[in-house]
Amino acid sequence: MNQNDLFLIEGLKFQRNNKQEIFLIPYGNGLKMINTLNHSLLLNIDFCDEGVIFDWSAYKGNKGNENLYFMVHFHGQQFKVFGTPNQLDSMYEFSAGKFIFKRNDIYSLDSINESMSAYQLLTIINRLNGKKYIEKRINQIYSQQISNSSITDFGYEKVPEEIRVIQLLNIRRCPYIMKIDQLTYDGECYSIIYQSSNQISLRQILRKYKNPPVSFIIEILEQLLLVLNIFEELKIIHNGITLDNICYSQEFNLIFLCNFSFSIFETHNQQQIKGNSIGFVPPEQYQINQRISTSANIYQLGVLLYYMLFNENPFGKDQKNIFFNNIAGKYQIPSTKQDKNIVEIMKSMLQKNPQKRKTSKEYLTSKIFMPSYRSKISKHSFFTFFQENFKQKIDEYEVGDDLIYVQSVKSLQINKGIKK
Repeated sequence: MNQNDLFLIEGLKFQRNNKQEIFLIPYGNGLKMINTLNHSLLLNIDFCDEGVIFDWSAYKGNKGNENLYFMVHFHGQQFKVFGTPNQLDSMYEFSAGKFIFKRNDIYSLDSINESMSAYQLLTIINRLNGKKYIEKRINQIYSQQISNSSITDFGYEKVPEEIRVIQLLNIRRCPYIMKIDQLTYDGECYSIIYQSSNQISLRQILRKYKNPPVSFIIEILEQLLLVLNIFEELKIIHNGITLDNICYSQEFNLIFLCNFSFSIFETHNQQQIKGNSIGFVPPEQYQINQRISTSANIYQLGVLLYYMLFNENPFGKDQKNIFFNNIAGKYQIPSTKQDKNIVEIMKSMLQKNPQKRKTSKEYLTSKIFMPSYRSKISKHSFFTFFQENFKQKIDEYEVGDDLIYVQSVKSLQINKGIKK
């Protein structure tokens, strides 16, 4: 504990209108509030506690004032936490994407981009900095109907599963996922708010550059395996590791995984499967009463790797063949001069039996990820490839047609109206 951890608090168990010094200490699951006199624990404020909401309105809208504070709503009680601008900025950065914030009135609506039964996608403007953000407002009733969260070991009931997935990934500081500015609640809907930025999907990249260097493919594969390793530890099934959900940001020069709309927690009970893209569906998801595990992520990554190596779906060229071959787990490997070690990894990932697939950690031990091995097969690196090929504007990249999604794998229904 140091001076930066020292805050003033007003409310809660303390006499109203009197401020008392406390230590507010970040730790693995949230914040600990410590008594400065005897160092006893006053309160645990956990990231995933449904009864906790942070309200930053007073601070964000009044940074010029002397008495700067943010509000904590804690299980029907509320208290103010006072600090210096530096302290509060640091606390905001620590909390964003982990704690749920009260929806701030600093945002104004710019446009409605998309309205679906599950969510609404808006462009909003922050009136303080003038920047545009994307807000995804989640239909809570619909979310609960398709959620597995009430039957997992985590025991979440009210907060949408997508929000919980993002919280846990941010708590674990998961690399290579899209940056979320805020997770919010306005009393009716939960929202995900992130900055609007130009990005290119892997589908667009492969349409323009059909044969990227193998070292480029290996680096993307390695980054995604690092992400999926954390998914396995948290028992998260992404359900959307596709060409459209792997994006490159020119602003940050990074590849990242996005769109957690269909993500679920692994459960030992019978699972309801959310929508998924035809041609990327692990075969076990088509089997009645089959328990779905995080090895489903590995299968989808195998399909993605096939695309990067051969620039086509492993299950065929038309939707009918892709659909039926995907169900059967049948595919063929074209005659190729691709590195045999990376092809063997792809074949292992595409095993029909999920128990025969390796874990992310096991795949990461492959020699293809050794720098010496990569330098032998290609002089290109991930970053030099983008520096040489991505000088044109984002809108010059061709945007692919929307994919078809399976809304209910159990009954093999195809709903063409659902989009990501």
